[in-house]
Amino acid sequence: MKNEIINGFSKDQIFQLYKYLVAYEESGIGKYKSTKALLGDHPELSGIEQIGKSIIFHSQTSSELTGINFKSLINEVYFTKSKGNLLLSFLAHLRNSIAHGNVVEHKGMVLITDFENPKYHPTNFNARGCIELGIVNMITNIFKQIEL
Repeated sequence: MKNEIINGFSKDQIFQLYKYLVAYEESGIGKYKSTKALLGDHPELSGIEQIGKSIIFHSQTSSELTGINFKSLINEVYFTKSKGNLLLSFLAHLRNSIAHGNVVEHKGMVLITDFENPKYHPTNFNARGCIELGIVNMITNIFKQIEL
């Protein structure tokens, strides 16, 4: 059976990461306003905190995100909205990017784009970024090891 490639990822890679991100979201991460509080209840996620430290987070307006050449970024993510915790927001935006088919592997990097609901704002961005594929793989491996 042929291993189908979707936006540079094998179908198994994309489905596996999305499965873990959905499970993580459904476990109630929205209630956490800080990484410290999250890790107090889920110390097994300490590896995620370390990964988050390797990503540079920026806050921008949606119109400012339009002009960013995110293919030239390395481990940077731009947000228009945050859940109060940049790491948790990043994971939510990564999940949304996968869900809507807006995540692409490009030269060993993962390009993410999360849009406002097109029903209300068809061209507004919530997040754009470019992170190393290795970081995405590390996130998947951490989620594989925990029970959500």
